[in-house]
Amino acid sequence: MFRAIPIVCLIWLTFNSSCNNSPKPAVVKETKSINIGPIVPDSVMQFYDFINGLAQLKLPYPNAYELKEVKDYAHYLGNVTYQQVKAGRFSTTNGITPVIYECEISNYEKRTWLVMYNDNAQEVSRLQIAADVRPAPGQADADRSTAVKDTTSTQFTSQWYAISQDSLIEVKGRHSTYVATSQQVSTTIHFYRIGATGEIKEVSREKESFETYAGHFPEKKLPATIDTVNILELTAISHQTPYYDFRSESQDPLYAMARLEIPGRATALLYARDTIYLDEGLNYPEVKLITYKKDKEVDKMVIYGGTLGDHKETVYRKCTVEKDASINLQEEDNRVVDKNFRFRTVYNMQYEILPGGKIVGRQATSIVHSSKLYNEKALMKYFKAKRSGHHYISLFNIRAKANILVGLHAFTKGEESFLEFVTVNKDNKIIDRHTVYDHLKKQKTADIKAKKMENTEADYNDRRGRLTCDAIIKLTGRELHITPGGKFVK
Repeated sequence: MFRAIPIVCLIWLTFNSSCNNSPKPAVVKETKSINIGPIVPDSVMQFYDFINGLAQLKLPYPNAYELKEVKDYAHYLGNVTYQQVKAGRFSTTNGITPVIYECEISNYEKRTWLVMYNDNAQEVSRLQIAADVRPAPGQADADRSTAVKDTTSTQFTSQWYAISQDSLIEVKGRHSTYVATSQQVSTTIHFYRIGATGEIKEVSREKESFETYAGHFPEKKLPATIDTVNILELTAISHQTPYYDFRSESQDPLYAMARLEIPGRATALLYARDTIYLDEGLNYPEVKLITYKKDKEVDKMVIYGGTLGDHKETVYRKCTVEKDASINLQEEDNRVVDKNFRFRTVYNMQYEILPGGKIVGRQATSIVHSSKLYNEKALMKYFKAKRSGHHYISLFNIRAKANILVGLHAFTKGEESFLEFVTVNKDNKIIDRHTVYDHLKKQKTADIKAKKMENTEADYNDRRGRLTCDAIIKLTGRELHITPGGKFVK
C-alpha cells in the first residue's frame, strides 16, 4: 500500500521546514489501492519468445504448412544436441501449446515428438509420433553376414503420423527385422487425444456391432455396376473402426459407398476414396470391395480407379457384380518406353466370390495389346533412338497351365534392324516367336533371334484368371492372335 500526499501540502511542508523548526501541523492522509500484476519470470518470457518464433501450424496436419529449423531448443526439448531440429506450433488452447519437433539424431536416425507446454513454460507431456531408424552403411552387411551363424538381426523402424481436424492423433508404425534371408514385418496403429490439462492419452477403437457398422453403407441391389465415384454424397469412415485395417492406408478420408448382400457367399462393403497423392505417384479416385464373413474381413480388391507411377499406369473400370457372385472387371495396364511409345494392354477379367468370402480369379475373357510402335514409320524412329545391340521389353502375361510371358525383342546395328514377338514359359524357354520387322542385310536372322527373354518382369497380379480365348496384339491393319498355350496363330 502506498501513501498519497496532496501536492499542495507537500509544497507547504517543504517550504515551512526550510524556514523554522516549529512543530508540524497535522496533515490529512489519503490512501488508495493499486493492483500490480504478477511479475513474469524471464524464463517464461523467453519461452514465449521461442514459441512465438515457431512456424504456425494448422489442422489437419501434415499439410502445406512446414516445420522450420530452430537453434535454441535445448531448454525446451531436453539437454540433448541434435544434428538438426525443425519445429512448429499449433494455437494455444486452454493454456496448452502443442509443439512438434522433428529431430535428426544422426544420418541414420530421425525422430519426431509432439510436446505439450503450459503457460509456465513447463512440459506437460510428450509423444513420439514419427521415426526413421535404419542401420548405418556397413552395419547392415555386417549383421547379415553373422545372421546365418547366430541369428543376429538387422532392424528398420518407420513411424508416421497424422492429426485430424478434430485433433485425433493417428500414429502408424512399421518394424522390419531381417534374419539371414528371411524378413519379418510388423505394423501398428495407435490413436491418441490431448486432455484438457495437456496430457496425451491413448484412446481405444470404436465399439459397435458389425451390423450397425454395415448399416452406414447404403444397400445396393445385384447386379450392381460401379463405374464412377462421387464422394460428396458419401459419409466418411472413422479410422478408429475395428472393421477396416488402416495400418497400411494413406491418411486421406475413406467413405462408405455401398453394401452388397451376396446370397450364400458374403457381405461386400464398397469403400470410396478421392484422388490422392502417394510417394510413388498419383492415385485416382478409387473404389475397394471388401468381403466380410462372421463380422470379419476376408478378402479385398480394387474395382474402380487406378494408380499412376513412374512410366506406368493401371486403371480399373466397368465393374459389375452379378447375382451369381461373379465380378466382371476391365483392367488396363499402360507403360511408357523411351518417353515416346506407350504399350497398352486391356484385360477383361472375371473373378468370383467364394462361399467363404475369398475372391479368386476365374478367367480372362480377353486380352488385347496395342501400341503406336507397331508400324514401320514408328519402328524407324524407335531404331534410330536405340543404341546398337539387343533390346527386350516384357509386354504382358498369359495365365494358362503355367504362366507365359509375351515379350518384345529388337535388334539394331547401323542400317540393320529386326523386331519380333516371343513367348516364353516360366523357365524362360522360347515357346514361339513372330517376326514383325526384318531389315537384316549382313546379319543372319537365325543368329539374331532371341534365345530367351532378358530383363524379364514378373506378373504383379497373381490373382488374374486363366485366359480362355486368344490374346490379341493389334498391328497395322491386322490382328495377331496368341493361343492360351502361347502359340502365335499364323
